[in-house]
Amino acid sequence: MAQELWQEKHTGAGIKVAIFDTGLRADHPHFKNVAEITNWTSEQTTDDGLGHGTFVAGLIAASDTGSGCECPGFAPDSELHVFRVFTSQRVSYTSWFLDAFNYAIKREVDVLNLSIGGPDFMDRPFVEKVWEMSANNIIIVSAIGNDGPLYGTLNNPADQLDVIGVGGIDFQDKIASFSSRGMTTWELPSGYGRVKPDIVTYGQSVQGSRIYGGCRALSGTSVASPVVAGAVALLASSVPVEERRTLVNPASMKQILIAGAKPLVGPNIFEQGPGRLDLLHSYKEL
Repeated sequence: MAQELWQEKHTGAGIKVAIFDTGLRADHPHFKNVAEITNWTSEQTTDDGLGHGTFVAGLIAASDTGSGCECPGFAPDSELHVFRVFTSQRVSYTSWFLDAFNYAIKREVDVLNLSIGGPDFMDRPFVEKVWEMSANNIIIVSAIGNDGPLYGTLNNPADQLDVIGVGGIDFQDKIASFSSRGMTTWELPSGYGRVKPDIVTYGQSVQGSRIYGGCRALSGTSVASPVVAGAVALLASSVPVEERRTLVNPASMKQILIAGAKPLVGPNIFEQGPGRLDLLHSYKEL
């Protein structure tokens, strides 16, 4: 999908992408445009001790230029801002996220990938900070969770209205069994939940970057989310620089993805939303 946009010289250049995850090695050979790697945890390192953050970053911006990378990302020329918000023991706190969110606003990032989530939509400081990010024109892409096939199992913040919530499918265009299902539960029992996910894409046995180089396969909606985040960065880079700030925003990008989505045969709207990511169709819509 991405190659056709690359041929038209759209590669993510000029788009700042923030990755909130487990960090990244500064000397990783797959990345050519890492603006900064910051640490928001209690550990004194920015390195990725788990491999998850490296994998996510690779799906977005790994480059095969001079590195021999066999698993390039969607937007290899995008500018990466890596936020280490999880320790090597997978521990994180709301306060770390709030501080990191504030810095992302200060750095004026364009796209933010959150391959994380939790069931607690009553965490008001977190929820309201996500709203503030959207108000600052930051497009947030987040995994809907791996609690499928049960319905009503969406994770926060992917279940928020102004966040692009991403579900997972396999390479046969079947909904992954692990992918959480809608509807949203914020409104219950006094109202009806909203349709989610906002888009689905490949999240099973997807190839991405290893901690020290090379590629490996992972599965989960945390894998599907950076696929969409990379596609969003690629689409945003296709808009002329002088028009980006007025044309590209969280609402318009979600509309473009939904308009370009390809409905899958079989799954209902609480499993697939509007359908599978179709990058080329969304590019034409844009």
